[in-house]
Amino acid sequence: MSSIRAQKVSDFLRKEISLLISSEINDPRLKNLNITAVEVSADISQASVFYTLINTEVSHEELNPAILEKLSGMLRSRLSKIMNIRRVPKLNFRFDRSIEYSSNIEKLLNKIK
Repeated sequence: MSSIRAQKVSDFLRKEISLLISSEINDPRLKNLNITAVEVSADISQASVFYTLINTEVSHEELNPAILEKLSGMLRSRLSKIMNIRRVPKLNFRFDRSIEYSSNIEKLLNKIK
């Protein structure tokens, strides 16, 4: 498989998953889920969906993995209806720590000044 194809699928998934979460998810625990990136395996069988939580008191540790697994199944079902692809990749949700990491580095740099 082409890495260009995997990148196109990644971009499409990030956009569509974000739209589906904002428009079709009624669970208040998932309304503040922000999709930051999607990485698709070379064979397009697996997709890592990186997320953050915005404007919420719920931490990612409190977000039950079973909820994300159920969300994954529902999203795959919806995506299969709109994607022109033989098999929709399995979605694995992972918390994106890059924002916390960059914020921590910024705090450290400000202390040095």
